[in-house]
Amino acid sequence: MNSHELHREGRRNVEAELLRRGAASVTSRGTRKIHLYATNSNHSRTVELQVKTKRKGNWHTRTDEAKPTDTPMDLEDARNFWVFVDLGGAPRYWIVPDEWIRHDIHEAHQQYLNQHGGHRAQNDASNHHAINESRLEKWQNNWGILGIF
Repeated sequence: MNSHELHREGRRNVEAELLRRGAASVTSRGTRKIHLYATNSNHSRTVELQVKTKRKGNWHTRTDEAKPTDTPMDLEDARNFWVFVDLGGAPRYWIVPDEWIRHDIHEAHQQYLNQHGGHRAQNDASNHHAINESRLEKWQNNWGILGIF
């Protein structure tokens, strides 16, 4: 399975899980970066989901996804989420608010740079960022955070 097939399979699994749990509708938009939109039964709330899929190792993103924040996060107002999917066996899910993960990426990258004298260890031009499962522990199977069921 190549990376495109893996990502497509991850999206299909998230769509099926959302519908199984009671989402009224799930649609997708985008060509390069596909997002899912899920709506509750009375169509009063729609959330946007970015799906990240892996079979092994870490999830991958870019440092330009980082966004520091000093304001407290209001989960009731959150409408944008990332769903991390592990397909290395039975599917497992982590549902993470967009604002939280962007801040986490920023913090983790700053810690990494501080450990290496303010530079990347090998290539300062790289924008790769790995997300380890342990960073997402508190968000595993937290589907209720979406507020659409």
